[in-house]
Amino acid sequence: MKVTTNKSDLNFACDDTTYEDGIKIGKELIRTCSLPNCRTAIGLAHNQIRGNKRVYIVRDGGVWKTYINAEIVSKCGDFVHKESCMSLPKKKNQNIGVNRAESVVINHLTKNGMIAERFEGFIACVHQHEIDHLNGITICDRNEMDSHQCSDLDYQLNKWSK
Repeated sequence: MKVTTNKSDLNFACDDTTYEDGIKIGKELIRTCSLPNCRTAIGLAHNQIRGNKRVYIVRDGGVWKTYINAEIVSKCGDFVHKESCMSLPKKKNQNIGVNRAESVVINHLTKNGMIAERFEGFIACVHQHEIDHLNGITICDRNEMDSHQCSDLDYQLNKWSK
């Protein structure tokens, strides 16, 4: 699969899925990240490959982990984190300052049911970025007040005309 750069593929909230289907989707996302143009990725959400399920992957400590039906249930702290996105490849869309929590607790589905996990620092930002994707939000949307940082004028016009 190829990572989409079409904003309309990203501007919708994804649907929950089963654990079994989530694992299959996670494997597909990991395969996508093994492609030459994606090897620097540290996370990828299902809608970034034109899917519609609440599944994403994160590479932490060199290991890919799949998160299914994840949602943020708690946040602590606040800072501006510089972020880039595989779906927004233009240079002017890279290293955008985004307000993020310093730590988050997420609930997500495992083979044993829903569990809560806490993440801090950089990895907390990655989880927030990917969960935003599943909610139809990009870093340009998140940084709405400073949307001039995003270089795709058509995207800005579409966004404001809704």
